[in-house]
Amino acid sequence: MLARVAFALSAALLIVAPALAQDCPAEGSGWEGREDAVRKAGTCNAALKVAESCAYGATGDTGLTNIVIEKCEADFSARMSKAQRRSYDRGIKACDERYRRKEGTMYRSMAAFCWATLARDTAAKFAQMPRRK
Repeated sequence: MLARVAFALSAALLIVAPALAQDCPAEGSGWEGREDAVRKAGTCNAALKVAESCAYGATGDTGLTNIVIEKCEADFSARMSKAQRRSYDRGIKACDERYRRKEGTMYRSMAAFCWATLARDTAAKFAQMPRRK
């Protein structure tokens, strides 16, 4: 039991620490302001950083990460081969599986940030690849 509590606190700190490192640039304190701040980020990576700084560590973070994923996938989705798409989809499933049996809203946030990080990392890989003609 004590180990579970320690793990939960450690996990919460992993989510909260990035938020403490950088202030959320949202105007106001509502979700709309936080989502707008993520949308206004210039790049996929910047959007993830803003989402991390504006996160609450709960289920509602999925709204922020969905914006990140959309922004990042715009950088690579159309350029993916079928094999690359399958690999990306396996990564999403791995994120889901990692937190599937966990209870609590912070685990939904962790899964959402896992997806967003995967999207950011995939966009970075495609940015380094030459465009197919």
